[in-house]
Amino acid sequence: MLNAQKIRECSEYVQGKLPPQISKYVPSRLPTFGKSSSNYPYAVTRVRAMRIKLFPRDAYPRFLNMSLDEITRKIGESEYKRDIDELSREYSGINLIEHALNRNMAESFQKVLQITEGEPHELVMEYLRIFDIEDIKTILRGKVHNIPEDQILQTLVTGGVLRYTFLSGLVSKSVEEIIASFKDSPYGPILSKFDGTNLPEIENELDKFYYESLFEAIGMPSSADRKQFDQFVRREIDIKNLNLLLRVKKYEAFENAENADTQCIVEDVSSMMIPHGLSLDTDKLKNLCYDDFVEALRKTPYWEVVGTVLENKDLKSVSLTDVEARLLKYNLTIVTENSRRFLISIIPILEFIIYKSNEVRNLRIIVRGKSVGMDNELIKDRLVIL
Repeated sequence: MLNAQKIRECSEYVQGKLPPQISKYVPSRLPTFGKSSSNYPYAVTRVRAMRIKLFPRDAYPRFLNMSLDEITRKIGESEYKRDIDELSREYSGINLIEHALNRNMAESFQKVLQITEGEPHELVMEYLRIFDIEDIKTILRGKVHNIPEDQILQTLVTGGVLRYTFLSGLVSKSVEEIIASFKDSPYGPILSKFDGTNLPEIENELDKFYYESLFEAIGMPSSADRKQFDQFVRREIDIKNLNLLLRVKKYEAFENAENADTQCIVEDVSSMMIPHGLSLDTDKLKNLCYDDFVEALRKTPYWEVVGTVLENKDLKSVSLTDVEARLLKYNLTIVTENSRRFLISIIPILEFIIYKSNEVRNLRIIVRGKSVGMDNELIKDRLVIL
């Protein structure tokens, strides 16, 4: 039976707080869900100033023509200077850049939380919890596949609620100890189902839990801001589902499986689809799963985005990286357009978050490509530039 203290802790979770054992690793400012007024004019002004400091589009071709040392020096002259300077005592080369990029992005997002109040703070806080999910998955995946601890640490972003001190401490623990650390958290019931072999299912459940919690925070989107935020999240779900489906369809094409085997694969991926997408409802997702994928996709708004990649192509030859980049660029374009339409709203704040994420993505692609001697054209094809 739960005692009064445990009931109180569980109650705090419902209010958006965290249990005592990990609460010291999170920011003191947590969602208040309507208890304070919003400060959109101030927050948007501050965020737009941060947006201006991102690398311009013409910076990326210049990066492609630089050596790894030159790129490090150039990044060290930008907004990443403090991160490069401080982390250079511990890291060098690509490791230095990776850690600097991740730390700077995490601190940028924490700054967004600090300058927002009321509704924008609540919505951004809930949205950024995706980084908690991704970090948990990264740590578990690394431990299961025996990835060196320094490589796991290199990929942690800590842009959400959970802080680096807490997450980095988990990296040295066993899988059982990691799961135990989240026993009293909202992720505990999901992580407790891990049996050593079902990591993809656990990851999928974490993703679904994230979006369910996010929609609960959004509630019935009556205001213009919440409606825009709602559409933004649903579009992201569409894109995530499409990327997963295309991977499965390409796998099927390579396997050339018998109907029974293929049906089993399709049923598995169908159960992994995240519901409540913007343009791809349950019925359309079923069509994409069970019917001719290309023909079914042709009837959706996303065909205009990826049609040229898939038209008259064998799925085995389709570049997944190209499709993912096109979908990401499409999402960035729509957010940019909406940011110009809704000047004082949640959209400019979200625009900065995904542009900052994309900047780090682009820089990471360039650095990793350079470190292994990849051709500049191949690197360029993987970048998303607006």
